[in-house]
Amino acid sequence: MPIGALALLIAGSLLAITGTGQESFGWFAYAPLSSQAFLPDGIFFLSARTKAGLVLAGVGLLALTFWAGHRVGRRRS
Repeated sequence: MPIGALALLIAGSLLAITGTGQESFGWFAYAPLSSQAFLPDGIFFLSARTKAGLVLAGVGLLALTFWAGHRVGRRRS
């Protein structure tokens, strides 16, 4: 179990790191009385690949913590 959970964690981390890229989003705003363009700083969208990697890494972390808790609980019994 710990090897599989660690593999999920590593695969999810690699997928999240390599999945970074610029995502296009089909929304724009028009302010007819303003001559300034609104360009938000710090707003970005995660790609589907990055989201999948984060979910896999989270599942791997959950499995590792379950395994560690199970090992600690078994030792005390």
